[in-house]
Amino acid sequence: MAQIHDDDAELLRAAARGEPAAVRRLLDEAGPVLYGFVFARAGGDAAGAEDIVQETLFEAVKGAAGFRGDAALTTWLCAIARRRLARYYERERRDDLVRSGLTLVRDSGVDEIDVPQVEDRDEMIRALGRLSAIHRQVLVLKYLDDYSVGEIAREIGRTEVQVQSLLQRARDGLRRQLEASA
Repeated sequence: MAQIHDDDAELLRAAARGEPAAVRRLLDEAGPVLYGFVFARAGGDAAGAEDIVQETLFEAVKGAAGFRGDAALTTWLCAIARRRLARYYERERRDDLVRSGLTLVRDSGVDEIDVPQVEDRDEMIRALGRLSAIHRQVLVLKYLDDYSVGEIAREIGRTEVQVQSLLQRARDGLRRQLEASA
């Protein structure tokens, strides 16, 4: 298959060689797209999003030879960022458990309740940021990344019933956060 995005592949290779103009262009063109992708998924945590973007770009430049140009560079970068986000969520979940001293609650019997529509995207991101890492992760995977319950279960190492329960508690928590800020 011929490379569709030859310019992207060359840009990444030039940035990997340390060419200043290529590094600047990579940051200017891909940086905002990547940051936007990560920021919402990190629950509005600007410092966390910046770290993930930096790690993603470092990994991309380090692995520039692996980019074949079959997709847009930003698509490839977002795939790397998705893996970095998974590690970020895992770290947050561990930190949450350590801070709380609690164990995970497992229950079943989930009722589907709609989360209210929110016009203000910033308010939604702030509300997501106030949720626990696991609740934010399942909501992001379900509603931003369009994962099925089964895909989420595989991603976070839980059963589908546990994921349904987590989604219900996450929706309830998000609703409470949005109501509290209204």
